[in-house]
Amino acid sequence: MRLKVKEGSEVPVSIISMDSCKRYLWISMERIPEERFPPCIRNMLHRASEEGSNRAGAVLASFLGQAGWREEEALRLWRIFSEMSGLDESIFRKWFARMHCPSCHTIKSEARGYPDLGLHGLSYCKPDERCREISWPVAYALGDPDWGWLKPLGRKNRVRVYNWTTAREEELEVSEDVRGEIEKILAEAGSEQQIFVTKIRENGKLRIRFIVRESELRKSVLSDLL
Repeated sequence: MRLKVKEGSEVPVSIISMDSCKRYLWISMERIPEERFPPCIRNMLHRASEEGSNRAGAVLASFLGQAGWREEEALRLWRIFSEMSGLDESIFRKWFARMHCPSCHTIKSEARGYPDLGLHGLSYCKPDERCREISWPVAYALGDPDWGWLKPLGRKNRVRVYNWTTAREEELEVSEDVRGEIEKILAEAGSEQQIFVTKIRENGKLRIRFIVRESELRKSVLSDLL
């Protein structure tokens, strides 16, 4: 189960394990034509707005990256959206062929803001009959067979923790920097200290952080259990 952390909250945890594996991005061998784009993507190209533009622009760029478009062609199409919404090109550079296009479930969900990619309430998602059969915008556009290739994206660090709030084992992905923070904490933290996971905003972006505080939480929980 995935560990959910809200901005500003602190979740008490114990580290169970950490592992690392290679990350890949599936990209279509075919350049998927515009007429096969799902409704949400077509709507972004015809009636974009400034509200939620970072989120929608990220979804559009990630879709084009996995839909087999070359960067120059994709950028020209993406600029149709950015010129209507006033969006900076840096969003395209970050998401095109570097990030996975979110699922339909994520797109339909509400979001507090970028980098969460929920687009609920922005009128982009207008499902048609085919939408009922799929759960991913790229899958909507794919032909048969859906030939593709895997682009290496580096490594993924996965951390398994015991969540003292839910009394469950959960996991989350972290960057190399955060992995280094965890290793340092495990080497230096005392037995009477409690590790917390939090999410803070740095330079406008939400980031996972692990911190250590003096705490009697585990003792009180164990006392209640016994």
